[in-house]
Amino acid sequence: MLAFISNQLTSAILQETSVVWFPVPKFDSPSVFSKLLDEHGGEFSILPEPPYDLDQRYETPMVLTTTVQSERGKMEVTDLLPVGETVIIRRVKSEIPFRVVFNPVFHYGLYRSVQDRERRINPKGRDCVAFLYQYTGEVKQEDEVTWAFSEGEGYLVANYSSDTRHGALSERAKTLSLEFERPFAKTLDYWRRVVKERGGEFRELYRTSLSVLLGSIYVPSGASIASPTTSLPEVVGSSRNWDYRFAWVRDSSIIAESLLDAGYVVEARSIIRFLLSLVNFTSKPFFYPLYSIEGTIPPPERKIPWLSGYKGSRPVRVGNGASTQVQLDVEGFFMASLHKYLQITGDRVFLEENWDRVRYIADWVAENWDMKDSGIWEDRGEPRHYVHSKVMMWVALDRAGKISEFMGFDDEWRERREEIRKWVMENGVKGYFVRYPESREVDASILTAPLYGFVSVDDKTFLETLRKVEEDLVVDGFVKRYRADFMGEAKHPFLLTTAWLARVYIKMGQVEKGRKILRRLDQISGGLRLLGEHFDVSAGEFTGNFPQVFVHAQVVSALKDLGGAREGYA
Repeated sequence: MLAFISNQLTSAILQETSVVWFPVPKFDSPSVFSKLLDEHGGEFSILPEPPYDLDQRYETPMVLTTTVQSERGKMEVTDLLPVGETVIIRRVKSEIPFRVVFNPVFHYGLYRSVQDRERRINPKGRDCVAFLYQYTGEVKQEDEVTWAFSEGEGYLVANYSSDTRHGALSERAKTLSLEFERPFAKTLDYWRRVVKERGGEFRELYRTSLSVLLGSIYVPSGASIASPTTSLPEVVGSSRNWDYRFAWVRDSSIIAESLLDAGYVVEARSIIRFLLSLVNFTSKPFFYPLYSIEGTIPPPERKIPWLSGYKGSRPVRVGNGASTQVQLDVEGFFMASLHKYLQITGDRVFLEENWDRVRYIADWVAENWDMKDSGIWEDRGEPRHYVHSKVMMWVALDRAGKISEFMGFDDEWRERREEIRKWVMENGVKGYFVRYPESREVDASILTAPLYGFVSVDDKTFLETLRKVEEDLVVDGFVKRYRADFMGEAKHPFLLTTAWLARVYIKMGQVEKGRKILRRLDQISGGLRLLGEHFDVSAGEFTGNFPQVFVHAQVVSALKDLGGAREGYA
């Protein structure tokens, strides 16, 4: 079982009592603990002597408590990333002795560290990680990377600095007090205050989903990552391994909408403002489908050959090749989020500041809607006229018209909108909506059509499409994106499309069918209520990057929909 913690600068993935993934100083930086992707990739592990039973829970969102119970006694480890720091603090209360392995390996497990006192220095750079502790028991260093701790309590810390002149053991730090209890307590209080509680059947799923959304935001820019990990395989042992630690326009827009559904207007606005800052006037408004979390051009995709991969799944990749694609649906997702923000806030000043960008988006879509693209699923084969992309371009112009009328201007894009609709109905329908005109297959992305108002939920063509989705793509209650793509069979169901199906059922008034899907998602989310990208039904485990933020976003929105249909949803 994997756990996720974040401080909105970077994040860590834990496996039992080990930190196995920690990119620093940012979400999309090289990692110093990479055991998630290779046994020798580096770790920060607290290791009690087996056998023992283990239980994990979120003390509060983004603060993980792991309880170890053995015949000799109990240990409790609480992990967090303090606000504003590239640091891991681990509070330990232990009735039993344990060992600690502290072994940072720089640049995704490539460069073994050089020891300098308690610091480990990157031999190919100037960054370093210090191992610090304040502990009531006995501590003895056994070898270069291993320490023996007796029973006791205190704090164990991994302190990262981008330069040896900074950080906890630098000359500068000698003039400043160094303590761990205060940042630990303050961070605990921060997350308790930020994440709103709700009652009801899905209380824990809602709380965790909301905390994942908030934990995905890189606060210096307002960007939201798609997932905190790279190269967790869609199919174990295959090459479908991608890096998701970037700000996708589509994912970010979905996350912003869900934050608005949950009442987090300020956080949603920060994402929307970040996205608006990326709009250019030279070509396609969002020239890239994804950006770095600082808003710069995304890095090229490359392979990391020295890592063996998660459960041997190679290659490990960093960067993402989708940055070279044309994806025409993203402007529609963005305009939908902007329109929802406007509906909720009536923030005319914000819109006036950005009107040139909004208008350019609409004008460009109106002029270029008949292009081919790679589609929502980022197909790396031949570009096509994907029906879902055309639907979302219609959405972009629909929301542009509504926003324009709110501003007191004319809706200039009505004719082009109808032209797109006519194209979809004439070319994208064969009794039901198909993936693209030459195909007879259904694509679960079309479940968004009634969610974004392209058709009503009782539209005859959509109802036939829904029947086709249920017949061809539903596996044990979960929904595959499609049957196959250029890389072969889509082996496992996709949890975003599963949440979309729940929302469609709720919108249709089939509330119990939607609730049943949400219960299945709640069931597979485990004790920590975390959800991945795909779900391997036969193995009963998640595949793909983890946790997957837009899945949690649509869970939040589905629970909001459920609340509108029936009280006491979450």
